[in-house]
Amino acid sequence: EMSAKEALAEALSAGLGGAISSTCLYPIEICKNRLQAAQRQAPPAGEEGPGVQEAPQDLSMVGVARDLARREGAGGFYKGFHYSAMQSATEKAIYFFGYTNLLKAWEALYGPASPAMRVVLGSVAEWIHLPVTLPIDTVTVRIQTGNGKEGPLGILWDIISKSGLAGLYRGWEAYIVLCLKPALTYAIFDKLKALLLKRRAAGGGKAAALTVLEAFVIGAIARGIATIVVFPYTRAKVIVKAHKPVAGERPPSIAGTVARILRHDGFLALFQGCVPEVSRGVLSAALMLAAKEKIAVAARAALALPPQ
Repeated sequence: EMSAKEALAEALSAGLGGAISSTCLYPIEICKNRLQAAQRQAPPAGEEGPGVQEAPQDLSMVGVARDLARREGAGGFYKGFHYSAMQSATEKAIYFFGYTNLLKAWEALYGPASPAMRVVLGSVAEWIHLPVTLPIDTVTVRIQTGNGKEGPLGILWDIISKSGLAGLYRGWEAYIVLCLKPALTYAIFDKLKALLLKRRAAGGGKAAALTVLEAFVIGAIARGIATIVVFPYTRAKVIVKAHKPVAGERPPSIAGTVARILRHDGFLALFQGCVPEVSRGVLSAALMLAAKEKIAVAARAALALPPQ
């Protein structure tokens, strides 16, 4: 019973923290996705290459933001934000519920998990939420990178009618690599948190929980490292999901998209939009983890659980 309550407290605090961070940072999210989806040149005829919205001449965050404001006004920076918040809350809640239960099962059988095993368990937990969150993410990316004329139901029908239900899961193969990002983030965060609390306890201080500032800084460091490691697949995923399907067309693949970028734009093009991705990702993870730490205290108290 205690394990179920602890998992529930983790899921609730992570879900609310994810929704808060996603909403606060949504303008950065939509601009960095449009930047990642923009392509410097169209692929030659006959080559695999998803079509996206017309790219702005200035391929920078400022250029993309100006282009979006010119096309759609201030409201363009928040189009689809509620879907993104829902996706983030669902993803984080399911992830932490799965991760907490997997970790407790491992420790019950084999004792404390090493940092490497926490990465493995985190990667497995990442796959648990994908059947639910991938369709939401696919529709949200199309909203973010589109021309603002299509609503979510229209996009959903367009994808299903042309590509079937499988179209909602386009780009799933990227998660073979991307599943490492949250796993690495939380493994690094947990390790740094444990080291800090251990050091504080050794100095005679209170070691119950991190302060908001401590959680923010540790979360930022952890997310920054993880984001850079997997970024080429992040960009390929956005390009593939932003593609508007054509009936009978072979859908673009993650591997084909990465290869095409390398062939036509060079290695550095794989990291187009990396700086805003890292900035947004660091702020998002830091805000989410900082909010989660505080929400978790209230959740554990409400569920009559002892402090961590």
